[in-house]
Amino acid sequence: MSEQGNRAIVERYARALPGDFETLAGLRHPDFVEEWPQSGERIRGHAKYQLIHENYPGGLPALKPRRILGSEDRWVMSPSYTPLRIVGTGDVYVIHSAGAYAGGDTIQAVAIIELRDGKVAKQTTFFAPAFDAAPWRADWVERM
Repeated sequence: MSEQGNRAIVERYARALPGDFETLAGLRHPDFVEEWPQSGERIRGHAKYQLIHENYPGGLPALKPRRILGSEDRWVMSPSYTPLRIVGTGDVYVIHSAGAYAGGDTIQAVAIIELRDGKVAKQTTFFAPAFDAAPWRADWVERM
């Protein structure tokens, strides 16, 4: 598959995360695996991924949009998951995203996406909670 085709697949995939199960199933390789290194967990297959998300304690977050970014022809709403950037070439891409849990905690996530035969075969996801900036760095940093 061409890089342009792979990029389009990853963009569709990012838009479908985390809960458009039908789209995700269609984009995933039959041997799909997702790994969460921080907790030491591996999910084998789309069906198990879907069961995890369908059984999320209290249900998946149903948050109201916090902001809308972009121009009138291209915009993003940020309810519980927003892809912010996709980079990569060939069969390996990285999705940087922002998310929020039902309790209001926010995270930054990075997912390394590996394709095989035009499908997502492996996803390695790292989750990082938001934290307050250290006051001692204030003179040398710029607040975002």
